[in-house]
Amino acid sequence: MPAPGVTPILADIYLLDRQLQADRRRSLEQLQERDHAIGRECMGASDTACLLHWRQAVAEPSARQSVGWLNEANAALLLRLFALLAGVLAMGGFLLASERALVNVFLLLVFFVFLPLALSLVSAWVMLLSARGSPPPVFALNPARFVARWAVPDGSYLKSGSGPLRLLILKYAQEFALMFALGVIAAFLLLLAFNDFSFVWGSTFGFSDELVAAVTGVLAAPWSSSLPAATVTPEIISETRYHAAQLDLGQVSAASRRGWWPFLLLCLLAYTLLPRLLLCLVARRSYRRGLNAAFLAVPGAASVLARMRAPVVKTRALDADHEDRQASPVISEQGAVLLEWAGALSASSVQWEVARKLRAGLGSPGDDLDSIETINQLRPPHLLVAVKGWEPPMADLADVLADVREVDYCTLQLVALPGRELGEAAFRDWQAFADQLPFRVTDVVALGGAGQ
Repeated sequence: MPAPGVTPILADIYLLDRQLQADRRRSLEQLQERDHAIGRECMGASDTACLLHWRQAVAEPSARQSVGWLNEANAALLLRLFALLAGVLAMGGFLLASERALVNVFLLLVFFVFLPLALSLVSAWVMLLSARGSPPPVFALNPARFVARWAVPDGSYLKSGSGPLRLLILKYAQEFALMFALGVIAAFLLLLAFNDFSFVWGSTFGFSDELVAAVTGVLAAPWSSSLPAATVTPEIISETRYHAAQLDLGQVSAASRRGWWPFLLLCLLAYTLLPRLLLCLVARRSYRRGLNAAFLAVPGAASVLARMRAPVVKTRALDADHEDRQASPVISEQGAVLLEWAGALSASSVQWEVARKLRAGLGSPGDDLDSIETINQLRPPHLLVAVKGWEPPMADLADVLADVREVDYCTLQLVALPGRELGEAAFRDWQAFADQLPFRVTDVVALGGAGQ
């Protein structure tokens, strides 16, 4: 039984596609027997969990071996540590390089608050475009491309998975930006604990004290009522105004020179760290959803799930007193309802052990509605629809099944002509038809006719 809540990685798409291509050399009977046995081990699991369990169960031993220490997880860890260190060095270099330990508040806000906030807004815009299905091209110098290089075993496969790949790069880009912001804040706090910095402000532009007070008031608005100590008073603004010709700061009190740091710390938390944290959470969620969708959309994955969840097929002698007579296949599923469409089972030796057997497609439209109404009253957990697999899907069948309510799981049982196998083209046509049916899960299973 697979663990609940499992999530694939980008490499799983590549490995699943490679395994499905290898399965094309096997016969349908071999695939049905193998996949149904695996399906019994993950009853009740999600589609993603079942496919992951199936891939691990059928993978060759060589495919399970590690490709080396530098994989996606380790490459991402290295870049996270690098981003954290870069944040520490950036803030540390800015503070320690300040002449006479005088830190210009304007420069700190520009480089570590306003610029990161602007980049966060750009990232939010890129994520919005990606959600609408038109993501912009990935920047060539984005460090997350290094992680994407190790996301799949074969780099040439990245083009076919460009959608999930862009979501992967976007997710890691937000993580690295978040780690950079954490490094900036950590360096800010550590250096303040061991150094006596003086926070001053000044500019070649003629900013008045009132303008600076208004700007800092707007920035501190989110926390000014709950944390008044993290605001800047007009007195502090007036006393810490600085110009290059001012050599003596003795008249500025030590409390005023340190009065900026609570405000600056809250600015870093609110406008640098918090947006990146929110973007990181959204990017991770978008990546998981996109990756699950791409994993389930791999060509052939739906057929695997259908074979894993197909009803149990047994054989039983037609005459108990003559066991040497021909055996008849028996499909047994307690609680299921069988709907035979257009006499599909008239030439089939398959026997059905289900809760109820109904017919439709041969009588009047009223008879079809009666059968559907019976299904709606029974509300079976599984609806089996037996159809003539050698015939193309018809719109009248889709119209009848569209009236089925409160049934989540439906399986189309494709009955073949006696002595013949169902063609691959016909199977694909019925799969395309099943995708349009109004059920949460719709499987397509090929059955043999009499004489097979």
